[in-house]
Amino acid sequence: MKRSVKKPSPLVTGRDNPPVLERHPGTAPRATELLAAGRWAGPGLVPLRGLLVLAVLVAAAGSIVPPRAWAAEGETVTIRILWTNDTHGYLRPVFHREEGEAGYLEKARKEGRIGGFAHIATVVNQLRGEMPAHTLFLDAGDTLHGTAVPLFDEGKPVIEVMNAMGYDAMVPGNTDFLYPKEVLLERREEANFPIIAANIYDLEWGDPVLDSHIVKEIQGIKVAIIGMTYQWNAKTGDRKLTEGWSFGLREREVRELIETLREEGEADVVILLSHMGYRVDQKYASRVKGIDAIVGAHTHDITRDPPVVGETIVVQAGSHGKYVGRLDLKFRDGKRVGFDNEIIRVVAKDVPADPKIAAIIEKAYAPYKEKLERVIGVTETMLYRRARWQSTMDNFITDAYRDIMKADVAFGPAWRFGATILPGDIRVEDVYNMVPTTGTILTYTMSGQVIRNVLESAIDNVLNEDPYLQLGGDMVRFAGMEVRYKESNSIGKRIEAIKVGGRPLDLQKKYAIVSANTQFQNAPGVEGVHDSRRIAVEELIRYIERQQTIAPRLDGRIQPAQ
Repeated sequence: MKRSVKKPSPLVTGRDNPPVLERHPGTAPRATELLAAGRWAGPGLVPLRGLLVLAVLVAAAGSIVPPRAWAAEGETVTIRILWTNDTHGYLRPVFHREEGEAGYLEKARKEGRIGGFAHIATVVNQLRGEMPAHTLFLDAGDTLHGTAVPLFDEGKPVIEVMNAMGYDAMVPGNTDFLYPKEVLLERREEANFPIIAANIYDLEWGDPVLDSHIVKEIQGIKVAIIGMTYQWNAKTGDRKLTEGWSFGLREREVRELIETLREEGEADVVILLSHMGYRVDQKYASRVKGIDAIVGAHTHDITRDPPVVGETIVVQAGSHGKYVGRLDLKFRDGKRVGFDNEIIRVVAKDVPADPKIAAIIEKAYAPYKEKLERVIGVTETMLYRRARWQSTMDNFITDAYRDIMKADVAFGPAWRFGATILPGDIRVEDVYNMVPTTGTILTYTMSGQVIRNVLESAIDNVLNEDPYLQLGGDMVRFAGMEVRYKESNSIGKRIEAIKVGGRPLDLQKKYAIVSANTQFQNAPGVEGVHDSRRIAVEELIRYIERQQTIAPRLDGRIQPAQ
């Protein structure tokens, strides 16, 4: 589901202002139709039902033609872009509830797990096999980090899988910077595909850190792919991990790059591979001209009916490996004349695993299998993360931190990633899926005024209507407080009331705070920061073992004022 926005962006092309480009149905069967008609046969093959032969499909799609310049006059040429985004290190299939998805528990029990790179590979092989000479396969970031095995091996297993799947390019996302910057550079050297970003610069010398773009020739058409990583990495992440690098939107640099590529004949088509966020991508397209399509990430949106901003198509394909995106761009006489877009849900039980990719994944898991599969407790309720204001998963985590350290208030990050845990057994791997870092628990003090300032800033992050001023868009997680806010109030004055421990917030009082994996300890006015040296994820594992049974629920800790 697309996240709802209080006031839809005027940049989005809607029903009253339809795109001038046509949406053409693809010449090859849509993946959703193939799933409905039968089963995927395996890597690089077509569904078993109907006994279709790959060569027939390719011929029907008009895919196998000798390389040449632009098509003959009046002939339509298709460039197919396949992509993944925000897979968050989930090599295996998962359960994952979308924001506001009612009835997910029943759906999960019926549908089973979704995603997993071995199953994604089968879908990609099918779609790429239909148009092998016309297809690019991209990843829009938040890929190398997010679960236990990639964490333990610093993203190496993910690169190995991506190499085997034949990706053409990747842009790093913000969670890919949860490793030290040296690790990202090591993974770049191991990748058989370029990792690109036009908005990372070395502060000392002013040089770009990664290649800004690549150019791929598809049937004589030069396709430039420009990378744009998360613009706020230096502000929202652990600055020690990216010290010496700068980020930002870099509009001028990207605008000049596009103009140069087109004027010098280096690019006929420009794709922006972005990890800036869905609404940011739309605003960016309104300000930086010459982009044919933005393949986006970060906000986990699902663009089944993508907006067209000016001449730029903006797409995104969910998260956690649940979807593969397909965008077919159609050209005639050197001009783009239409497109066809499809977001394909990867249901593991309906899509056989690619055996080669499955073997790589199982090899990576083998050293940690016993540790990760150990049962440590039971949950009576469903733990899920993705929600704008609060979630059962983060309510549990912040409540646990507060209890462990006997603090007045606990803070946690507004992360989007994390697999859903159904009622039943909790395993060690489940906890690493919640908190996949080696971050430690910190304690410090905040005055009531500092707490209020922090919360006002966090609410502004959720409600600010300018996409460029949002640092993610979900509310910071907390425990020990009750917060009442009013959206219609002005910036800095949206909070109507705060209670700590059931009592009204005292602006002068010093409160004991605990947090992990946040930057609140760096807020102005914070005092007495102490690193407990206790790894947060390990403390949560021990906490569940002591409790044995947990039952986190939504509560009234944050609500609109009446």
